[in-house]
Amino acid sequence: MALLAAGVVTFLVIDPLLAWDEQNPWLGRGRLFLYFTTQSNALAVAAYAAFGVALLRGRRPGRALELLRGLATVDMAITGIVHGLVLADPSAPWSFSEFVLHQAGPILIALWWIALPPSPRLSFAAVPLWLAHPLIWTAGALTYRAESSDGWAPYFFLDPTQVDGWGGVATFVAVILVAHAVLGAGAVLVSRAPWARRG
Repeated sequence: MALLAAGVVTFLVIDPLLAWDEQNPWLGRGRLFLYFTTQSNALAVAAYAAFGVALLRGRRPGRALELLRGLATVDMAITGIVHGLVLADPSAPWSFSEFVLHQAGPILIALWWIALPPSPRLSFAAVPLWLAHPLIWTAGALTYRAESSDGWAPYFFLDPTQVDGWGGVATFVAVILVAHAVLGAGAVLVSRAPWARRG
């Protein structure tokens, strides 16, 4: 039940209806779904829901669900780290939604992964598999920027006019992808921890 509750709270905080608010230049017209924060939290919701339902039915989550949970965990870690180091405004007032999406969410799902690692353990082949999502997200966000009339991008580091050209964009993206791969490898190592369930 706790997993389902976490999923419901996260889903409500994402508030998908904002994507249809034509008056909101940052979230409307579907732009809400172009934020990595939105996508990573949506993956967390999917993981919470899938595991919660499986456990309520007395079923053991399979490898596919563990890979989904791993992707959500690594993505959420990236969300928390990038927000904390690059995007957060220390002078901004406290916001419940910001707290859930960028702080509590990443910490909660990471603790879940560490406390209850997947069984059986994962191979390092999961790392490039998980990397597919940030690669696809980057391509999608850059394509949207190129096609939009106002050149909108979900984050400043995807806008070459704000980061000293395309070289700046490439640098930011490369750093994030490397961090994602390192965190992915760390997640795989946790799956091999002595306290991990075996079966």
